[in-house]
Amino acid sequence: MPEIALEPRPGDSVGPYRITRVIGRGRMGVVFEGVEDGGETVAIKVVTTELSQDEVFVRRFKREVAAAQKISHPNVVPVLSSGDEHGLPYLVQQLIPGGSLADRIARGRLDVATTVRLLTGPAAGIDALHASGLVHRDIKPANILLDGDTAYVTDFGLAKDSQASNLTRPGQALGSLDYMSPEQIRGEDVSPATDIYALGCVVIECLTGTPPFGGRPSMRVLFAHLQEPPPDIAAARNDVSAATAKAINRALEKEPEDRPASASTYMQSIARAAGI
Repeated sequence: MPEIALEPRPGDSVGPYRITRVIGRGRMGVVFEGVEDGGETVAIKVVTTELSQDEVFVRRFKREVAAAQKISHPNVVPVLSSGDEHGLPYLVQQLIPGGSLADRIARGRLDVATTVRLLTGPAAGIDALHASGLVHRDIKPANILLDGDTAYVTDFGLAKDSQASNLTRPGQALGSLDYMSPEQIRGEDVSPATDIYALGCVVIECLTGTPPFGGRPSMRVLFAHLQEPPPDIAAARNDVSAATAKAINRALEKEPEDRPASASTYMQSIARAAGI
């Protein structure tokens, strides 16, 4: 029976990099800070020991690497290299030092101007993904990294490549509950409109501090995405006009064809409505 690989710890090596600290931990992997002798500091995403035993997941992770390497955009975190350390697949990315948008929101809700400024770059990055035939499927504040007022899209673990074989079972819903579009919940085909729906959820979270249907039991969140209108942000904040709230909520239309045509045009429509 093969030996089970153990998660690396600070001081261990992953490929040519020495692990210095843990940056974050999620269901699918652990992100470490690492440094190569004489080199720059990087972020290293290592698959968990448990998931390294899942053949389908490992194939999906390797596809994440391939998907990310297809994209060259100033607001998409580039993959620098990848490999396998004692049975644990890993990828190496540029280290973005400012934490995530989720961290920023946790310190207090944002105004419309700041939200537009932070998300305009990632919106262009999302459009670049779509132009390359990819749908991210997991746009959320934790997957938008900050360096000052510059923001970057990261984490392609659930990305769907229209040109690649499908690693999702029919009817299987993938994504993060608070940001899942109705078609994701139903296990239907996804499209660029799926990411635009999630981006709308992120905009609402920036302005209110919570996702549009947050703070409910899981099944009620799913039902709300499928059946309920998004919240009236203009009623919750007196600095958000009715026109701005309407522009924001267009991304949360239940039918994909009713949403804005691209992530960039969506953010531009919010800026116009808000007079930015």
